[in-house]
Amino acid sequence: MPITKLDLCKSEWLELVFDDRNKLYGAYDLRKHYAQNLFKALGFTTVGFVGLLFGFSLFLTHQPEIIADHSVPVLIDPGIPKAKPAIPPKPPKADPPKVNSIKYPPLVAARDDSAKNPPNTDEIKDAVIAQTTVHGTTTDAPVEPPTGPSVKDPTENNDLVPLTVVEIMPQFPGGESTWAKFLQKNLHYPAQAADAHIQGKVYVSFVVEKDGHLSNINVLRSPGYGLEDEAVRVLKLVPPWKPGIQNGRPVRVSYSMPFSFQLPADDN
Repeated sequence: MPITKLDLCKSEWLELVFDDRNKLYGAYDLRKHYAQNLFKALGFTTVGFVGLLFGFSLFLTHQPEIIADHSVPVLIDPGIPKAKPAIPPKPPKADPPKVNSIKYPPLVAARDDSAKNPPNTDEIKDAVIAQTTVHGTTTDAPVEPPTGPSVKDPTENNDLVPLTVVEIMPQFPGGESTWAKFLQKNLHYPAQAADAHIQGKVYVSFVVEKDGHLSNINVLRSPGYGLEDEAVRVLKLVPPWKPGIQNGRPVRVSYSMPFSFQLPADDN
């Protein structure tokens, strides 16, 4: 048999391939009826497709025809007059209450024989300003200042009550950078607070005296665990500050600041 006409679905080839084999196996039956099953599948598919097209065409032919109505509707007026909405009458305007008044008399120009012309510049160049006019001789004596309540100097009673805001505030010698170095050198974290993992800020107030030393050290707020004691200890080691200045004189100044205690971040 020539190779060009080789058809493995023919019965002679099936018998040759499945010789001495179990023909009850599904492959033998599948190859034996392959051509029939193929034609049946093609036939069912064709019939179904044709039936679907036929049914769709019938569906389209039985659809009612929609005719667009382009006519304009005509409204017929039945001739019934429309009732106008009632407009409520406006309330009468009430007269404003009468207020006592006096007619201003017209201005009439009259001659005043007692009026005098003001003095000129030459007449008052040597005069002294005062509350009353006094005719006297001109002298070079100093004029006493007017008497009245004197302005109180805020630095007079500063020995008793310290000021909170002054012209030049107290400052640690060397500025903020030197203050930071001083804290890094002298401020230590209390072991009690470190073991309990306590951290936060201690707010302390004190007075910078006229000579720069610190006094009246008080703790305003603290997380506890010995942090406030460490802040007070460091403030007692502080050298004299530059005092506050008010009206050119050193004064006592009330000062407050926070001490921040923070544990290093745990890498684990």
